[in-house]
This record gives sequence, structure tokens and C-alpha cells, in this order.
Amino acid sequence: MSGIEVSGIELSDHGVSAELARIVARPMLVFSPQVRFHLAPGDRTFVSTGDRVVPGMPIAERTLDPELVDAGRVGGGENVRSRSSARSDAPASADDSIARDQADRDPPPIADGVSARRLVATSRSERRRPPEPGKWWMGGGERRGKPPKSKNPVRVGGTLLFESGGRWRVAAGERHEVVESPVTGVVVEARNSVGVTIEVAGAAMPGALAAGEPSRGYLDVPRLSDGELWASALDVGRSGAIVVAGSRLSGQAISRARAMSIRGLIAGSVGEGELRDLEASELRQRASLAPSVPFALIALDGHGRRPIATPILALLAALSGREVAIVTDPPLLVFDAAEVPLPELPPDWIRARSGPHAGREGRWLRSAGMYRFRSGIHLEGAVVRFVDDADPTTVPVADLERFVF
Repeated sequence: MSGIEVSGIELSDHGVSAELARIVARPMLVFSPQVRFHLAPGDRTFVSTGDRVVPGMPIAERTLDPELVDAGRVGGGENVRSRSSARSDAPASADDSIARDQADRDPPPIADGVSARRLVATSRSERRRPPEPGKWWMGGGERRGKPPKSKNPVRVGGTLLFESGGRWRVAAGERHEVVESPVTGVVVEARNSVGVTIEVAGAAMPGALAAGEPSRGYLDVPRLSDGELWASALDVGRSGAIVVAGSRLSGQAISRARAMSIRGLIAGSVGEGELRDLEASELRQRASLAPSVPFALIALDGHGRRPIATPILALLAALSGREVAIVTDPPLLVFDAAEVPLPELPPDWIRARSGPHAGREGRWLRSAGMYRFRSGIHLEGAVVRFVDDADPTTVPVADLERFVF
């Protein structure tokens, strides 16, 4: 590592000593990250590559409870128009009505950034494309082998999957759910049944894992008691907020937050059982047909129980009251760092990320070189003075991390 000499101490290019630079650096901010919204067969996108999106803008539509549907023979645009002109004098059938309804169907409401005329033109051009896997398709309930019970059959929509023997199979369903963008950015990639990738215009704080649906709300940093937030503090007064919940999330806190229309939770860690409870709760919510607001959680340190680091809490306190978003792939807390005064971060402030001192913080004093630890293991050590400790402690360098912006 190249460095410079200042007052007899070798410094790295980042302004820290070469010995301190051997400790793993944990970035607190990443700029212009790319986030992904995964789609499944039957889902479609409302945006194209190069489109600019803003929070609240519909970017995709999910098909809830999709089924395998026999769409029959699906022709190209020219064949459809020729057949339509040849049958102009013939009595209208149910399939003809469905085709006309499909042609007149408008996309969902849109926010600033893309005009309605452009989306309508995009939708019509998509219908004129020849059939291929991923193309949007709409039909009636009789397509699933069910006889029509009325003159207005139930419409189903989905995406083409594959062609076999001249007949197309479709992943389609009756219920659909619009996916809104929680961030501002530019679309990098958009494909039906695959996903949407957006390059965020701003910065984000990386986490270890996230779950739920991407959501957006104002950041609420309540007063924590012993590093944790009691579940009783999650009341209806925090509806629409993303709440900093402390060191660990419990199943009771997650259930209460969802019942109070809270948009998300931030914690130091979360257990596997709590993640399974959240997944089961989402499945029950979709099965109940009741609309619900998006909810997400993010764990900054994974599954190990430890409090949120002091530098991260200071940054969250500076963001308190501002609009933030939680995205799940990758796990990020997204915000605009240009408008936030970043807290001062001492270069020698370190934190134990593993080992018997996991979660403790303090200041790095000096390198201990090769040190003999318990059980006769020799590792590179560092002398650290943890908070509330009068005497310094020798800790393996591999167990430590330092924070950088």
C-alpha cells in the first residue's frame, strides 16, 4: 500500500495510518446504486430502458395467483388486422369483444416523468409485436376451460410462456397488483416476467439483509431504551413512517408495525423465525384480498444480536424526518445524501464485528503484531480501548471493522 510520511507516522492515501488501514473498512454510504425489482411469469413492466422514474410512479404490475392458461393460436399484428377487417360484417363474438377491450385498455395512472400518451403508445406497440415469450396477453375466463356463465366473461391477463403445437401457454390470473417505484432514478433494464433495474439518483446505506416489499416513508428515530425499542411504542401515530427499532426485531414488533400501517423497520439484526413470520403474514394478506401498504425491514448486521453502531445512529439521526426508502435487492436504505450534514467520524473509531466482543465500540490505539490468544492461536492483534473500559484490550484484527463515508 502506498503512503506518505507525516510527523514520523506513515499514512495511507485515505489519511489513516497504514496499520489502521489493515482493519476492514465498512462503507456507510454508496452512491448511485442499482436496485432490482424481480418479476415472475405473468408480471409485466410499465417502463422502458432510459425512462426516468420518481417515487410513487407505477413501474410494473404483478399477477396474483397466476395459472397456466391455454391461449390458443396467437397471431401477429398484421394477421390480426386482416382478420378483423374480413370479419367486420360478422356478428361480434365474445373473443372479438375481449380483443376490442384489450385494444382500448389504458395503462394505470402514472406520476410525473412519463406522459400518458407515451405509455399508451408503448402499450399499443407491444400488442402489435409478434408473439414471443414475455409478451402481455389478455383473454376471457373460458380460456381456462371454464364455460362462460354470462355475456361478460371474466378477463384474465398475463404473459406468454411458450408455444407448443402452434398453441401458446400463458401465465395469467384475474387479480393484479401495481408496483410503484420507491426511489428516483433512471431505468437501466425492464423486461416482462424478469424484472426492472433502476439506477438510483442519490445515495444509500447498505444493510446485511432485507425482507418484505420495497417501501417509502419518513424516517422516525425514536428514543431507544438500552438499544431497543419496545413494541408498545409502535402505535398509529407512526403510520407511514420507517422506524429505527434498535438492536433486534421481534415477531411481535413486526406484526404490530404492519397493523399500524408503518412502512418499514430498521434494526441491527433479525432472526430467521421473524423472517418466516413476515413471509407468512404477507401470504395471508394477499389471500385475504384486502389491500395493504408496502412494508419492508432491513437488518444492518444480519442475524447476530448486536446494537446499531454509533456512527450509523448518528447518520440516521441526521436523516430523521426526511423521506427514505427501503429496497430489498440489494438491501439498502436509500436517501439523498447531498442535503444531509454528515456527522463527524473519528478515523480511529472501530467496532468489533465478531468474536467475544461483537457489537462493542471503542478507539484503536496501536498494533500488537502477532499475538498469542486463547488456546494458543497466534493472530495479528490490535490494542483497543472499548467504551466504558478503563484498561485496553487486545483483539484480533480480523474481528474489527472501521467506518468510512
